[in-house]
Amino acid sequence: MIAAVGCGSTREISTVPSSRGVVVVDSRNSSNGRGNAKGTNSVARTLKVPPGHYPPPGECRLWYADRPPGKQSAPTKCQNLVGRVPKGAFILYNANAWDADYDWAEHVRLKRGSVPEIIIRLTSQNRGR
Repeated sequence: MIAAVGCGSTREISTVPSSRGVVVVDSRNSSNGRGNAKGTNSVARTLKVPPGHYPPPGECRLWYADRPPGKQSAPTKCQNLVGRVPKGAFILYNANAWDADYDWAEHVRLKRGSVPEIIIRLTSQNRGR
């Protein structure tokens, strides 16, 4: 489950994070603590991305919740990040923040077409770490 908070209101979303606001990834249904869709025992992660920090359409940007906006990596072609997305990062892509530790491949099996293929490729490396 993913909840987005912004402008003083909260709404729950069952597919992908809300764009350009505070994103809370609730991975309490995780067996590995990284958002896998099965099991239990994980903690929710919160992310705030200020407006203007999302990459241009079609590009990706790694974002770390524990770094200020000025210390984040630069936007790049998503292909440049294959095999290079560290545990704990978020991937900013097409105005959404994607938790790199979440099992998006499992998510898309439950909700086809809800996750871009590049996000599945970039996050599949983090499973099993």
